[in-house]
Amino acid sequence: SSSSPSISSVMHIECTAALGHSPLGPPTQTLPPSAIGSGSGVESEPGSDNIQPPAVIGQKRKEPANKSPLWAHFTRYKLPNSDQIDTCWCTCNYCNEKVLCDSKKNGTSSMWSHTRKCGSHPLHVESDPKQAKLNRDNVSGATTYHKYCRKRCDDRCIDMIIKDELPFRHVEKEGFQAFCKELEPNWPGMNRKQIAKGVLDRFNFEKAVLLSQLKANETRISITTDTWTSIQNINYLVLTAHFMDSDWKLHKRIINFCTITSHKGEEIGRVVEQCLRQWEITKVFTITVDNASANDVAVTYMMRRLRGYKTLMFGGEFLHLRCACHIINLIVRDGLKELEAGIAAIWNCAKYVRSSSQRLDKFREFAVLEQCRANANVPLDVITRWNSTYLMLEAALKYETVFGRMAEEDSQFQAYFDETDKNGRSRVGPPSNGDWRNAQAFCLFLKKFYEATVKLSAWKKITANILFVEMITLQTEINKAMNAEDEVLKRVATSMKTKFNKYWGSFESVNKIIMIANVLDPRYKLQWAKVAMEKVDASYETINSIQGDLKKILLNMYDEYKGSEGSNQTEQSMGEDFGLEGDDLENLDEVSRQIARERMAEQSQCIRNEVDQYLSDRYVSLLAKIFEIHKWWKANEQTYPVLSKLAKDIFAIPCSTVASENAFSLGSRVVDPFRASLTPKMVEALVCTSDWLKSDPPNFYKDPTEDDLEMYHTLEELER
Repeated sequence: SSSSPSISSVMHIECTAALGHSPLGPPTQTLPPSAIGSGSGVESEPGSDNIQPPAVIGQKRKEPANKSPLWAHFTRYKLPNSDQIDTCWCTCNYCNEKVLCDSKKNGTSSMWSHTRKCGSHPLHVESDPKQAKLNRDNVSGATTYHKYCRKRCDDRCIDMIIKDELPFRHVEKEGFQAFCKELEPNWPGMNRKQIAKGVLDRFNFEKAVLLSQLKANETRISITTDTWTSIQNINYLVLTAHFMDSDWKLHKRIINFCTITSHKGEEIGRVVEQCLRQWEITKVFTITVDNASANDVAVTYMMRRLRGYKTLMFGGEFLHLRCACHIINLIVRDGLKELEAGIAAIWNCAKYVRSSSQRLDKFREFAVLEQCRANANVPLDVITRWNSTYLMLEAALKYETVFGRMAEEDSQFQAYFDETDKNGRSRVGPPSNGDWRNAQAFCLFLKKFYEATVKLSAWKKITANILFVEMITLQTEINKAMNAEDEVLKRVATSMKTKFNKYWGSFESVNKIIMIANVLDPRYKLQWAKVAMEKVDASYETINSIQGDLKKILLNMYDEYKGSEGSNQTEQSMGEDFGLEGDDLENLDEVSRQIARERMAEQSQCIRNEVDQYLSDRYVSLLAKIFEIHKWWKANEQTYPVLSKLAKDIFAIPCSTVASENAFSLGSRVVDPFRASLTPKMVEALVCTSDWLKSDPPNFYKDPTEDDLEMYHTLEELER
């Protein structure tokens, strides 16, 4: 209303009063002439009009009189290389920042705003640290209130140390402390001892949260385990849990990263049992390990213990699952032995290029001459990983002509292969044309194996349903190579076939759980296994036997998971929903009624449970470009309430131990040469908590049952 002053007028009155002026009259204290004239840069005597030359060339205008008391703290901005005044800008006398001051567009509003922000200005007032501040939310963009809290700052600092794998002394570095002081002056900071204590507290808190989540989980858990020796010469065992939540989202958690006295099977089994007992995990679905003999002993030990818990399904027939990527590695390595000399020659070429910067520059000069990329490079492989050998060969093949030209024109390159080792043997190479041709054929052959390894090593996506598909694909590729005209490729494929048959050659000896996972894919069901076995020349008796076993196993698993009354009602309704109702039958003639009754009887016999219904329902098209199996089962969870629980447990099975091996990569970064004094307990806290903080929380919400709703209704009545 007109009787109440505006906010801006009240602010002006307060600020002018702070300058020693009366808001309703002349100043209570006259400013010195030098202060008044400082706005124009020209001295003027008291009472003068303080008229300056025109601000714009060719246009005469008066420079506005500096009537506001703020001009004691600001100076008119001069144009570059001139004494003329820019009437739109002024500079602060304390921080030299340019501020708008146009008398028609801005007035003194920008100057008043600057006085509140400028830390060197006498009118600057520190804000109350207890006052909540407006902040922009990073996710939704909405404006939220932010208030300083020391506990929250400490927690975020500890999380930063854990997530970013930083040393504890990082918080005591001068640069970090200066940055934090500028960001939040009220936060006193932390030292390395506080960080160490905070890490352990955070680990215990997150462990309690995860333990409560696993207790709320009704599904079975599949685990992977492996062992590792750190630079401290301490043996560590990692245990990783895999499970699905109510949203059919796959989760992985490193639940233990503990020390182990030896790599013997019994010792591994005892440590795994102790870890599972700490987490109160008794319902284990599968244990995925590599092909070390000690792991076979450890799984046998765990099988005996789980039988004692009476939670082992089918006597442990499906408990032991071998790492698919490790098997592929063994298969390919047998093939690499047949081309060892040719691969060694190409590897020596790559080693020569990567041995010094001068040799790399020389290699790139030859690459430009052969019209290749100017930043050409060839990676070196890792001896224990065949896929890195494949990538090295694939990259080297692009520069075959470059290496050929270097062998002809570069004397240093030629001399490199004439050098001898301690035994007097010269290096293998340079590669011949035959070596390049063999490497090219071998790379084309290995491409399927490399792609299969990439797919099966994923742990954020479901891989259980594609393991059998990839196994048949690789077997088909090996069979084709064995019938090829290239004698070298045929020899390689024959060697790989021997190793393949050792692990995956017999369908009877393969863990049937990988076939059941394939059957639970609505694109394949039982049909894919039948056609696939025909493609690899399996006998008619074997195909029929395997198909019968798969359906029998699926029915047995279904009976194991079935237990609620709702499941029995579902089965009963399946035989009643086919055909027509009794009243509708009366509208038909006698012959039609007889046909309807026979059809109802046949269908009720064929479809007695969810397994029969699932196998008889329509297939999902194989041509579907984007198909996410977990979304399909989530949408059909009400159609197959019992079978969906089984599918959820099976699809959580990891096909490889890559998730556990990733923990060792994290462990090697945590226990680096500069942090070798960390205790095993602290190492476990850092590795596990880092994994937990980087993971999304699982959702184990389930709809309330009728008993729950009745209990809630009773409680509401009592409250009334």
